[in-house]
Amino acid sequence: MAKNTGNNRIPVKWVRDRAKAAYDKKDTCYICGTKEDLELHHVYSVTLLLQGWAEKMGYDISTDEGILAVRDEFIETYHKELYDDVYTLCNHHHVKLHGVYGKKPPAHTVDKQVRWIEMQKAKVSNGEINIVKTIGHVSFSAFT
Repeated sequence: MAKNTGNNRIPVKWVRDRAKAAYDKKDTCYICGTKEDLELHHVYSVTLLLQGWAEKMGYDISTDEGILAVRDEFIETYHKELYDDVYTLCNHHHVKLHGVYGKKPPAHTVDKQVRWIEMQKAKVSNGEINIVKTIGHVSFSAFT
């Protein structure tokens, strides 16, 4: 997608601004339980979802006006990925996760991200990994 100097902000920021009010960010890190420096992690990269969707739909989101015209439709289309397929993580664990899967983890890493999160949680609790989340159509059983 060509860059347009008329775009004051990157398109995903406009989407996040609109969606942010409805995020259900928990008050503790899912992995370690800390209450400090919490961030919301989307297992589906919002940037990649938005870029793929805009291309598929033939929408030009290279300008502020272009993304503002379609962001509500995007949020409605990807409601589950934006609001349900998320984890509240502390900055430490969020940075570690992105260190493993990259800044914009591809969709094929979703199951691996969930497993990684659960494994980190198990390391912290020194116990069995209990999968409490199902992403997409994949369900997991507990590791022993």
